[in-house]
Amino acid sequence: MPLTNHNSYVPTMNEIIAHWSQVNAALTYPVTVSSPTQSSCNIDQFTDLREELQDRFQEIIGYLNDREIARGSIRINKAAMLAHFNEFNAMLDGYWSATPFHNARPYAPSISDGLGTFLAPMRDCLSLWGKLNAAPAPAGITLPLQLSDGTTVAEFASAITSLQADHAAEADANQNAVLARSQRDNTMANAKALMVSYRKVIPARCAQHPALVETLPTITPAPGHTPDPVNATAQFVAPASAKISYDASRESTIVRYELRGNPGATYDEDSAMTLDSRNPTESREFITSYGLSLPGSQLALKVYVILASGNEAGSAPMVITRPM
Repeated sequence: MPLTNHNSYVPTMNEIIAHWSQVNAALTYPVTVSSPTQSSCNIDQFTDLREELQDRFQEIIGYLNDREIARGSIRINKAAMLAHFNEFNAMLDGYWSATPFHNARPYAPSISDGLGTFLAPMRDCLSLWGKLNAAPAPAGITLPLQLSDGTTVAEFASAITSLQADHAAEADANQNAVLARSQRDNTMANAKALMVSYRKVIPARCAQHPALVETLPTITPAPGHTPDPVNATAQFVAPASAKISYDASRESTIVRYELRGNPGATYDEDSAMTLDSRNPTESREFITSYGLSLPGSQLALKVYVILASGNEAGSAPMVITRPM
C-alpha cells in the first residue's frame, strides 16, 4: 500500500514488517537498515516504531474528543445560563420595573458569542442579582431571589466559573492536539525514511531471492489518474450513530471505499481517521458511532475512492450533529 496520507502509514508499515519477516527467514540472519540518524534499525525496532505511531494517532483522537466534550459542555452551559439570564430579566421587569434597579437591566447576549462577549452581561446579571438580594423586597417577592428551578445567585456564579473552565479545557485540548500532531509527523518522517532505506537494501540483500524483490511493498503511488469522487450523504440515526450512503464509482481499478472522519464541525485532512472500509461488491453504506457519544457532539466525514494504484479522491465533506 503506497503512502498517500497519514492514514496509509500503519498499513504500509504492516506490509513492510510482513515482508521483512520473510526476508529474515530466507536469509537466516536479521536484516538491518539505516535510520535517519545513521543508527541501525532491525525489524523489532521498526515494529516498535509502528506501535509508537499508532499511539500518536490515538493521542490526537483523544485530544480531539476532549475538545468536543468541552465544546458540548460549553453549548449546554450557555443554553442553561441564557435561560436563567432571561428569567432573571423577566423577574426584574415584573417586580422592579419602577425602581432604579431596572435601569441597570443587562441585555441578553447571543448564544454564539465568544466567551468575553457572552460573559459580560452574565457578570452584570450576577452583580445586579446580589444588589437586589441586599435591598428591600418589593411586594409579591421573597428575597434572596431564586429562579423557578431553584437556582440561586451563588449557583449562577458557579455556572460562570464552570463556563470559564470549559473554555480553558477546550483551549488546552486544542494545544495538546497540535503538539501531538507534531510528534506524529516526526514519527511518520522517521518511518518513511526507514521504509525508503528498506526498499534500497532489499534488492542487494535478496539478489538470490528474486521473489522477495518482486514482492517488495511499494511506498510511492504508481503513475495514474485521480479518480472522480463519489456522491455521499449522511444522516443521524438515534440514539448515537451516523449512516452514510454513497454512489458507486465507475472506476475499473477501484479496490475499496474508505470512510474517514474526525470529531468536530469541520473536516480536517490532518486529523481524520479511517473509520471503516468496504470493497466494491459490498453494500454501499457505512454505520458509525464514532465521535457521537455525547448530546450536541459533531462528526465530520468523507467517503474516499481508493484505486489499485493508491490514488484516491474524497467526497464532499458531511457533518453529523447528535441532537441535544
